[in-house]
Amino acid sequence: MKMDSLASWFVVFLLITLCIGCASPSQPTRFYRLDAANDKLGPVDLTPRPGGVLIGIDAVELAGYLDRPQIVQRTSSHRLELHEFDQWAGSLQENLLALIRERLQQQLSAMQVIAYPWPQGLKPDYELKLAIQRFERVEGSIELQGLWTLVETDRRRIVLMQQSRLQEPIKGATIEAGVAAASVAASKLSEQIAEQMVRQIESTEKAH
Repeated sequence: MKMDSLASWFVVFLLITLCIGCASPSQPTRFYRLDAANDKLGPVDLTPRPGGVLIGIDAVELAGYLDRPQIVQRTSSHRLELHEFDQWAGSLQENLLALIRERLQQQLSAMQVIAYPWPQGLKPDYELKLAIQRFERVEGSIELQGLWTLVETDRRRIVLMQQSRLQEPIKGATIEAGVAAASVAASKLSEQIAEQMVRQIESTEKAH
């Protein structure tokens, strides 16, 4: 009987301990977003330009391990670490798409850039497809690797395919510093794409 009583008290003690642990405050989750660092204020004209080239960006595809709320850090060639309390605010995929569209529009001032789904009545002359294969913190830098393809819409013909790889130094040891460097890396990728696209589109248009 005495043993049964001790066992009962032990079970009660465990339950109280668990309840105290559950009630204790947990670490707050911090949320981050990529920023295009656009200084230009005011409205952006999205009216179709008669005779102008219209470029449409399909949804940016992320490698499976990146398609999650937690920020990813590579700790070795074969190991990744997820920051449970440092997460993307919203969808990283949508954040990247918005940033890249904005940066491309800044670079391609003579053209117009829209993102999928296309606005009603608009059909792009060229479609940009982008697959992000790596986008994580590696020691003191952000590594970004992506495969992008430019397709001539009417002919469904690939006119350009490139793989880009960038490393952007992180200025600081915090997660926020890493996100800032990731924003710069994504902006530089957009600039590379814009530069290559302009040359290819000009060449393609002249050949028609």
